Amino acid sequence: MNIFAHRGLSGFYPENTILAFKKCLDLNIYGVELDVQKSKDDYLVVIHDEKVDRTFEGCGYVKDMTLKELKSLKSKFKYYEKNEDCKIPTLEEVLTLFKPTKFIINIELKNNKIKYKDLEKDVIKLIKKYKMEKQVIISSFNLKSLKKCNKINSKIKTAYLTEKLSYYLRLKTKVFSKIKKINCCAINPDFILVDRNFVKKAHRKNLKVNSFTVDNIYIAEELYRLGVDGIFTNYPNILSSIIN
Repeated sequence: MNIFAHRGLSGFYPENTILAFKKCLDLNIYGVELDVQKSKDDYLVVIHDEKVDRTFEGCGYVKDMTLKELKSLKSKFKYYEKNEDCKIPTLEEVLTLFKPTKFIINIELKNNKIKYKDLEKDVIKLIKKYKMEKQVIISSFNLKSLKKCNKINSKIKTAYLTEKLSYYLRLKTKVFSKIKKINCCAINPDFILVDRNFVKKAHRKNLKVNSFTVDNIYIAEELYRLGVDGIFTNYPNILSSIIN
């Protein structure tokens, strides 16, 4: 079972920061997961929430702040406020870090609530710049966005993110067939959705199942027994040693 570090080694360090990603480099894991949005001046930045308030000393939407303004914010994570590796990074900085490695990078497009103009196009352009097409998976809760990604560059793998509500809303439209039709390679569900039937249905469509966010050892072991292909966890160092 493949293990992805969810927003880096975020159980111990500030999430989605260069420090959290650097701490993954020596781990025996499959890859890392991160979230991408756009700044006011059109830079691709790595941060989960649409607003900076929860993780940084500031307030407001990412989309309303320039890169310089975002970079000036200090982390709210205790003891890491002055660490330069704990600023909001650009996607380019993170790709540069992992380019020399074998890590798979799962890039989540944060476009479910805010429709960032050309987000798909700009992310794929950057991936191509660093020749990392085979090293990246693009994921989103937005099916139209994934369809757009596959239209721009079908060589880059895509995965559909789903949680309880969105999954049940799409059951009538046969979700597995629908995401396979737009050329997704995987479905990434909330772990509470996963049972043996879910995994079987996905695998019949040749879709991998990568579940989030798994921080409990017993849940990880159960998902392993069910045949889940991968998990996203805030504690990849702990779960990788147990699963391996």
